[in-house]
Parts: sequence; C-alpha cells; structure tokens
Amino acid sequence: MTRGLSGRRALVTGGSAGIGFATADRLASEGVSLALVARNESRLSQARAQIAETHGVDVAQIVADLSLPDTPGRVVEQAADALGGIDILVNNAGSSPFGTLEAITDSDWMSSIDLKLMGYVRCTRAVFGIMKEGGGGVIVNVVGMAGRSASPAYVLGSLNAALLHFTKSVAELGGPHGIRVMAVNPGLTTTDRMEEAIEVWAKDAGMTNEEFRTAYLEERVPVGRFTTPEDVAEAIAYLCSDAASPVTGSAIQLDGASASGVF
Repeated sequence: MTRGLSGRRALVTGGSAGIGFATADRLASEGVSLALVARNESRLSQARAQIAETHGVDVAQIVADLSLPDTPGRVVEQAADALGGIDILVNNAGSSPFGTLEAITDSDWMSSIDLKLMGYVRCTRAVFGIMKEGGGGVIVNVVGMAGRSASPAYVLGSLNAALLHFTKSVAELGGPHGIRVMAVNPGLTTTDRMEEAIEVWAKDAGMTNEEFRTAYLEERVPVGRFTTPEDVAEAIAYLCSDAASPVTGSAIQLDGASASGVF
C-alpha cells in the first residue's frame, strides 16, 4: 500500500539497523529522500547502499554520536543541506540498558539520558525551526511500551515516560505551525535489542533464553507473536502520511496487547 509520501524528505536517526533501517526502507519505498544517521560507519554505509539500490532514492549518510550536546544541531543542518529541507524526522537512535535499580549505575543513567532522552530533544529542537519555516512537518518518536508500563527489570524505562510527555508538549506547540508530533510504542520487537533483553530477563528468572521466550509469548502476548521492525515501520509510514493528518500528540501501541491497563 502506498501512502502518498513521494517527494518528501526524511531524517532517520539510528537508521542503520533494526527499526530505524526498516523505517528508512519503508519510507524509501514511497519515494522519500533520506538522510540516515548512525554511529557505526560501516553498517551505515551498507544500509545506505542497500536502500539506494533497492528504491532508487537519494540517501545521504551522516556518521554521528547524538549523545554529544552539539551533534544533533550539526546533524540536522547537514541533513537539511543534503536534502534541501526536512519534512519528516524519525527519532530512533538510542537505547537504555535493561536492569533493576540495584543494577543500573549512575553512568548508565547519564549515558541513557544523553542519548535516548536528550538526543530526541535536541534533534527535535533543531528541526523545529526548519519545519516552521517550511510550513509544517512530521516528527515521530520511537519510544517503547516501558513509557506506559513500569517494570522493576527495566528502571530506565522511566525515560520513555519522559519522552511521551515530551511528545505531547511539542505536539501542542507545533500544531499551529502544521507540525505533527507522535510516538510509537513497540513492545518486544525482533531486533538485537530484544535478544539482549531476553538474555538479562531469562538469567534473572533462572531459565534458558528459549524457555523464557516461549513462556513470555504464551503468558504475556495474546496475539502470540513478537512485533517486527517492519510492523513499526508501517505504522510510522502511516503517521507520516496525509491519511493521518488529524493525528498528533498521541502514541500508537504496537505490543500485541501485552500491556495491561487501558489507554
């Protein structure tokens, strides 16, 4: 299904693998020009080449560490120069270690705040003026279900809650300028990060990884399967499209009904 995004220009952070790569690939399939950002130059170059060859769109690559305070502004400027503007920002770079209050150190807290929280904040701030000047745009924050469902096994999920608050406040600021701001909250998603989580949680539970994986699906995920990066990418493509023009300031849950509670 096409979403009518041809000709738009997107900056995707964390775009070399997982959800970021799947999102970039999905947007490129619509004819969206891209700027991809990641820290690993080799993997980023492979991603850029694959997307450009498959879809025939312009793909710029920017190697950068978005946890550094001055980097997001520079990255946004480079992307805008390469693409001639930015219509879409997908904040996806950054993840936080899994673990409890007792296991997570001050260093873990600070590095996670610098990348996962402030990386999103700084990229959004840098692109906001560009979108205002251009008459609007779309910002999608890849957050995660930990923003809604607290767990002792992932205390740093509290940063996701902060990002959901941030999403809503910026959406209200951007609305009069035609800037829509939304979040997507994937549940456990079939990426390397999911394997890291299962490794930690299975050990804590005294189970093998496969035993934990099977039990988690049976007990926690009513639909019986994990979310895929492509699932998330499709949701983001929808949110970026004119079909979602009334949508802003809200989050889409992509967790297979695994979270308890109501919306």
